[in-house]
Amino acid sequence: MRSLEINSIYEISRLLTSTVELDKVMELITNSLIIIYKAELGFVGLREGDKIRIAQAKGDHGDLLIGEEWPMVQPLIENVFSKVEPSFLSIDELMTLPGLSDVELDSKNKIMVYPLWTSLGAVGLLGIVFSPDSMDDSDTRNLQIYANFAAIALANAKLVSRLEKEAETDFLTGFFNKRAIRNILVNELERTIRYGIPLTVIFLDIDNFKTYNDTFGHVAGDVVLQKTADIIKNSIRTVDIAGRFGGEEFVIILPGTKEEGAVAVAERIRKSIETYPFPHRKVTASLGIALAKNSHSVDSLLEEADQALYQAKRQGKNRFYLDPP
Repeated sequence: MRSLEINSIYEISRLLTSTVELDKVMELITNSLIIIYKAELGFVGLREGDKIRIAQAKGDHGDLLIGEEWPMVQPLIENVFSKVEPSFLSIDELMTLPGLSDVELDSKNKIMVYPLWTSLGAVGLLGIVFSPDSMDDSDTRNLQIYANFAAIALANAKLVSRLEKEAETDFLTGFFNKRAIRNILVNELERTIRYGIPLTVIFLDIDNFKTYNDTFGHVAGDVVLQKTADIIKNSIRTVDIAGRFGGEEFVIILPGTKEEGAVAVAERIRKSIETYPFPHRKVTASLGIALAKNSHSVDSLLEEADQALYQAKRQGKNRFYLDPP
């Protein structure tokens, strides 16, 4: 048992340099709790602002826990994070947490909840439910070391996850950026070519945006960009993808959408922008629509949508354009 525990701690330490995927880190942590410490239930909660979200759980009724959120100000959670040592809880105390009413655990079991601290603060918690005869004081001390390594591994994985998200996200609008949109389009176009699934791309450009920006200032211009992004988001389905391609240009990817559906989306967005009460003056947008073909590459599909946008501008702006079949 001692050798197995030491090997487990070694494996967690390897995560610091070998694994940066958050899901894999949490899976290894919870699996180790079940296998090495014979835990009946093991769970990992990640701190997200002012709450703890249970992101991974394994063992008895673990599936019921995943996704549950516990406020940091909940008395039990607040007490856990008031110290660096683990908290020993009774089953009754554990059951005061939201989402545990349907979880059936042996009243004789013991529960330890470790606050996961790093130099950056609390990153989450680690919980283990076990029978009284499965662990002794030495096991508890080793588990504390294990929890310390787990905290660092989780902090590293969360940081990488956040940086990856920021690397593909436009800061101002929260939309995907140009790089991410191109990568997504590679996959969507591959599906279209392989399975014959319809795909449409819409290019949108805010009309006379430079003039608006120069006249009313960059802050006012940012408001227009953010509100335009909101209008786009509220005008498309959850399966659709929107991105900011640069400046005042946006791209909307519509998987499974043919000409009629794409035209309806483009007109809905155009009209919503035209009628929205932007500060200072009316704002309009022009849109170009391109329907994916098997002969398209990512570049040629984007180029076709861009050319359609150019035609919409040429014909007077505040309209959409789709090449006739």
